[in-house]
Amino acid sequence: MNILIVTLHVAPSAQAVALAAGCLKAALPHHLQKQTTLLDIFPGQPHEELCATLLAHNPEVIAFPLYVWNRAQILELSRRLKQERPQVFLFAGGPEAGADSFGVLREGALDGVIRGEGEHPFAELLSNLEANKPLTCSAFVSRAVSSAGPLPPAACSDPAQLVSPWLSGQLELQEGCGVLWEVARGCHFNCAFCYDTKGRSGVCPLPFPRLRQELELFRRKRVSQIWVLDSTFNAPPERGKKLLRLLAEVAPEIHYHIEAKADFLDAETAELLTRLPCSVQIGLQSAQPEVLKPLRRKLDQEQMSRQLQLLTDAGVTFGLDLIYGLPGDNHQGFCNSLDFALNRQPNQVDIFPLAVLPGTELFASQQAFGIAGEMDPPYQLTANRSYPPADLAASRLLAAATDIFYNRGRAVGFFLQLCQAVQQSPAALLQSFADWLIRDRQLPLEQILAAETWWPTAILPLQLQFAADRLKHQQRGNCISIAIDLIHYHYLCAETVLADECCPIELSGKRGNRGKLRWRRNPQLHIHQFNHALADIERHGALPLTKLAGKLKPAREYGIFLRQGGDFIIEALSDEFAEFLLAADGRQDMISFSRNFPAVSRDEVDFAIAQGLLIPANA
Repeated sequence: MNILIVTLHVAPSAQAVALAAGCLKAALPHHLQKQTTLLDIFPGQPHEELCATLLAHNPEVIAFPLYVWNRAQILELSRRLKQERPQVFLFAGGPEAGADSFGVLREGALDGVIRGEGEHPFAELLSNLEANKPLTCSAFVSRAVSSAGPLPPAACSDPAQLVSPWLSGQLELQEGCGVLWEVARGCHFNCAFCYDTKGRSGVCPLPFPRLRQELELFRRKRVSQIWVLDSTFNAPPERGKKLLRLLAEVAPEIHYHIEAKADFLDAETAELLTRLPCSVQIGLQSAQPEVLKPLRRKLDQEQMSRQLQLLTDAGVTFGLDLIYGLPGDNHQGFCNSLDFALNRQPNQVDIFPLAVLPGTELFASQQAFGIAGEMDPPYQLTANRSYPPADLAASRLLAAATDIFYNRGRAVGFFLQLCQAVQQSPAALLQSFADWLIRDRQLPLEQILAAETWWPTAILPLQLQFAADRLKHQQRGNCISIAIDLIHYHYLCAETVLADECCPIELSGKRGNRGKLRWRRNPQLHIHQFNHALADIERHGALPLTKLAGKLKPAREYGIFLRQGGDFIIEALSDEFAEFLLAADGRQDMISFSRNFPAVSRDEVDFAIAQGLLIPANA
């Protein structure tokens, strides 16, 4: 039996890992594993092309993990596959198949769906198909079942019985790759808008010995980053601490992306997080307790502030999630939530419109909550009695402005200083930025709303001009030069963190021959001329802009930013040496090029080459 498990990812990225497919294959008997192929596909490929690609494998069975982002395309693909080859058995699993089983069967041409955790039902279903037995396996809904009939319960697996797709070799690991790492299933909480529980009550951690073995494998294979799949890894706190100790013990060099429950953060957890290169994401959703309470969430603003301050004091990178359009909320409430979030100085704030997901309490009780959502993915809110359409449009624009200026513009390091200097709250300043883009820069609304298409290099000059305009408007012209320095400083720090290391390139031959070669500046090296001394910016840069303007004297100076040997290096350079490096474009040999910079010594040239500041033009 020829079996395909096809994963349609959001986009090519380090997170495009076919984890569900790998888990399904790992659950099969060995002889069926040998007959199973995992196939990754991506949006943008024409359905005709995808259909031909899949059928080229001559499959007898095709299975699809079904999610919000791929439901429409997968179901369209299923119709084409059935048309081309009616005898192929098609079925799906995943959140969409479990939450809206009958809807999925109506829209597509699937022979059935699996509800809940799919490993054991998948293996049972294929074994029955292979033996020509009736398809009566648990959690399977056949197309033949009437939509009026009862649905089987969603399947839940014993974590101790699950086979690791990583340890069993069903998913490949390459040096530098990313990994989606499942450490538990389920959730302690039952938020009205969330489908994380997937029919499971509480949390079932995967066996700790398995997690250790997987982590040791990731370290041996030199995995670069891991997304820890557990929406509340620190609930209860001791479970989270045990996991963090394991990460620090076995693979402290890997970067971890972790989701945490703020209620359970404490000083010990913060200290354990400092032992790892990691970022922590926390679901705030709203800073309005009265909005959250009907959704089965609690918030104590003072407690939240204290616990986030633990992360800030420890130097742990963290982000916050917000949702606009929640029942009982409005645009002003969203602005209040955004102010609360940004005043905590997160590294980023991810903002989402409310999605009314099938399978959630919110979906089932839309009338009671006073909302209505789209019936098709992505199920976004269409109406809210507390949130008029104009409010929703205003929140959408403010969310885009936040993403552009704060997140993609790497503004965390200077943002609150700018707010204080121009005497605006975070939300008000970002609204001013959105208005400025439309009024002064004459950008179309659609371009601003497409925040995901913006790049930091395009945002930087807008930040500089906007900050100067706002400071002038508030009669703070004396703060402009230091504000410009701070914006550049934090931009270059972020660029350097994300850049590769600045490494020298070894050359054969004698040292004296280097002068005959052409050299260029290493692209991982950043150089900028500041309006003030770099040491003063670093020493006093956290002060309010108004105090900095009176404290720092103008002193134009070049600074160099690079990573080398695991260190983050920021140093001042002489004007001559900086201009020498900036001009090095590889068009001339070093002997000829150096004549233009008589103040730069031979030792400085040799230092630049030895440190990798200059690399061969053809490298």
